[in-house]
Amino acid sequence: MQYRSIMDDTTRRTATPLIRVVALLQIKLLLSAGRDLVLAPVALAAAALDLVSLKKQEPQYFRAVLRFGQQTDEWIDTWSHGRGDAAPPRGSVDALLASVEDVVRDPQSGAHRARVLKRWAERQMSRARQQTATQLSTRSGPEHRG
Repeated sequence: MQYRSIMDDTTRRTATPLIRVVALLQIKLLLSAGRDLVLAPVALAAAALDLVSLKKQEPQYFRAVLRFGQQTDEWIDTWSHGRGDAAPPRGSVDALLASVEDVVRDPQSGAHRARVLKRWAERQMSRARQQTATQLSTRSGPEHRG
């Protein structure tokens, strides 16, 4: 009986980090798949726009989609846990998920952290919208109109 108790403790101790990494990987895979589902038609539309305006300007919309895809790929960093614990996380999604995990684990400060996290996410979305609007307005200036 003593042996069984030691095994149960060891199993619990080693299973928790594995379960955590598996859950994080699943979240990252879902984010990556969602991004791909959105970018597939956007890439086709951007390529079509570039084809239509090929005589007037260099292709730019499709390249912008490629750059955005690369940035989000680095942000999500799906396979970051394969580098091991010694390697520093590269993706911002790791920091975001760590913050969410802290909120879930600590109910006392969780509500405050959730509000801070929500404000941060709203600011990031606002900045992304502003950057997109700025890029679109500079591309659709008078020199690009027919």
